[in-house]
Amino acid sequence: MDDNGETRIPRHHVAELGRFFATHDQWLFGHACVRTRGDRELAADLVQDVFEAAARAWARLRGHAGDRQRAWLLGTLANKDISDFRRREAFRRRQPEIQARYQGTAADTAAQALNAIALERAREIIEDMPPRQKKVALMRWQDRMKAAEIAAELGVAAGTVHAHLHSARGKLVAGLERYYPFGTDSGKGAMS
Repeated sequence: MDDNGETRIPRHHVAELGRFFATHDQWLFGHACVRTRGDRELAADLVQDVFEAAARAWARLRGHAGDRQRAWLLGTLANKDISDFRRREAFRRRQPEIQARYQGTAADTAAQALNAIALERAREIIEDMPPRQKKVALMRWQDRMKAAEIAAELGVAAGTVHAHLHSARGKLVAGLERYYPFGTDSGKGAMS
C-alpha cells in the first residue's frame, strides 16, 4: 500500500499491464465511443476508469484467456458507463432544485417600498416619543437590551421599563396602522 492507502501494483505486473493496455486500448476506446455516442472525451475517461479497475483486479484477471479478458473489459465498460449515466441523470433531476436553492429570489419592489415606508414611519414615531420612553425603546429594540439591563442602566424599576415599552409599542401599532403586520391584538409579543 502507498501513503494514500491504495494498493500498489507489484513491479512484475507493471510490464504485463502495459502490454495488456497496448493490446486492448484502441479496441476498448472504439466500444466506449459507441456507448457514449461519439463523445470522445467521455469515452477516454471511461477507458481510463476501466483500465484502472483492471489494474486493481489484475492478480485475478491476468490468469484469464484473452477472450475472457475482453469480456471482462466490455462488462466493466458497460457497468461504468451505466453508473456514470445514473450519476448524470440524478444530477439532471436535482439540478432545478439545486438552482432554486442557490439562486437569489426575485426582488419584490412593492414589498421593499412598503417596508421602507413603514420603517421611516416607525423612526418618526419613535423620534416623537417623550425622551425617557424613546431611550427605553431604543435600548430595547435597537440595542437589544433586556428589561432588567435597561432598568439597571437607567436606575429605574423593571416595571417602569415595562410600562414605557408597553406605551411605546402601543404608539407604534397605532402609528403604523396598515403597515403593522401583526395587528393590534398580537402586537404585544411582537416587539417586546
